[in-house]
Amino acid sequence: MGNKRKKKTVADMELTTFEIPPAGEILVLAKRCPIGPQAAKRMVDTVAPNQFELIPLEDDLISGILVKKYLFLRADRESLLKAIVEESKAIMSPLCMIRIKCDIAVTVKREI
Repeated sequence: MGNKRKKKTVADMELTTFEIPPAGEILVLAKRCPIGPQAAKRMVDTVAPNQFELIPLEDDLISGILVKKYLFLRADRESLLKAIVEESKAIMSPLCMIRIKCDIAVTVKREI
């Protein structure tokens, strides 16, 4: 009996629109990722001047977070940063960068 080997290749793709800048609303940078926080800030400032804030962190895994400034107008700064750090650390390695799409809905009910 011959030992026949079958090989199957599957490509799973998600196609989305390329964004300028390619950082979504949030970019989380690990300590040993290929680009440092200051270089990442310069990169996004080149294509989207003054839209992102760099938050350097004293953390065992994350060196910095770039956040679109308008998000801080819609959510409490400390609560948002805490959520970003907790969710990112659950899935990241010391070498990665995580791009986060973040939409914050504000609901207002007002009597006039």
